[in-house]
Amino acid sequence: MHQHRLVLGAALCLGLAAAAPGVAAAERKCEFTAAERETAEITLASVQAAMPGLIQRYAIPGAAVALVSNGHVRWTAGYGWAIPDKRIPFSPDTVFQAGSMTVPITAWTLLHLVERGRIKLDEPVSKYLRGRDLPESPFDADQVTPRRVLSHTAGLSIPSYAGFGPKQSLQTLDQSLRGALDAGDQPVAIVAPPGTGFQYSAGGYALAELMVRQMANEQFAKMADRQVLRRLDMFRSSLPDRPDAAPPLAVTYDDAGNPAPARAFSALGAAGLQTTAPDYARFVAALMPGPCGEPPGRRVIKPELVQQSREPQPDTDNSLIFAGSRYGLGMAVKTLPGSGNTLLYHPGENPPNWHGLFAAVPERQSGMVVLTSAPGGREMGLALLCTWLGALGETLPGECAGMN
Repeated sequence: MHQHRLVLGAALCLGLAAAAPGVAAAERKCEFTAAERETAEITLASVQAAMPGLIQRYAIPGAAVALVSNGHVRWTAGYGWAIPDKRIPFSPDTVFQAGSMTVPITAWTLLHLVERGRIKLDEPVSKYLRGRDLPESPFDADQVTPRRVLSHTAGLSIPSYAGFGPKQSLQTLDQSLRGALDAGDQPVAIVAPPGTGFQYSAGGYALAELMVRQMANEQFAKMADRQVLRRLDMFRSSLPDRPDAAPPLAVTYDDAGNPAPARAFSALGAAGLQTTAPDYARFVAALMPGPCGEPPGRRVIKPELVQQSREPQPDTDNSLIFAGSRYGLGMAVKTLPGSGNTLLYHPGENPPNWHGLFAAVPERQSGMVVLTSAPGGREMGLALLCTWLGALGETLPGECAGMN
């Protein structure tokens, strides 16, 4: 079963042009050049050809995929069965838990408050917690700044959250920060010297969620929905307290391949996003200029802040997926071999087996999103990313060896 949508440049660009005040009509370039069309067609053909075999190779029920070309969502498709017992296929409208792909959305929500002057990236986070200070530690809490929180260099605890089952009581964010029951009862605390190295911290993004709530005087989920999701037309995306039913949510599976309940998260800013492949691709497109003169950020945040989010931050060397990566504000950054182009990416995982991945090469105005819900999804996503990079003409990182 395969459902897809193809969005051609001219029709979409007419709509975008109408929504782009301040850009002179003569400056708008709402059509692909021949070279851009060729690149878009090659990547589309490569992904379409690869998907059935990848689903079979990694023994997953299916997936949803979206491609960005020339700075807009060009194509999206679903493959396989989202809810097999009801014969409901994966489609562009299938909803998935995005896991840590929530992190870039949280970063942009906080950067919106930076743009408004309510938060400064290099001030101590204590200024924005309004009395909810971090626990005492041997380390200097004043060195924990929003920039370091967003770049995972603040030395904070809790690499991931397990979430809560449908029959378990859900903690509030404040309770979770003091001791997360879905992370071994750990508090969000400073466990390493801030500013000395990369240490992925889902707990840090729970703290970012608190900063947004305190400085916006609004619940984080509402703020993110109003200022980021809706402005990017991500209308099927949300940050709910409890996961949606299936459908619209896909069925997820345990490690034995049996259907398993989706889990809820107190730390919405770390793991709480529900989304579709084309919705998330709209965020990916907003990392770069649009085809009709739309600025990066699409007026969610200024282009200057988009650039900051894409730039490697100090002390962020990591191997989140690819060795030699660094980290910006909410996303990993890798210089590709050969071309020297920039690969922006972030995986997303929630238990039991939600696996997703986004990637973008801004110099090529291209991006991709893949979302899955079963064991094998992580490996399938990486193999698809390698296929896509190869179709763009990029020299593949070493981790792609043997994937295709």
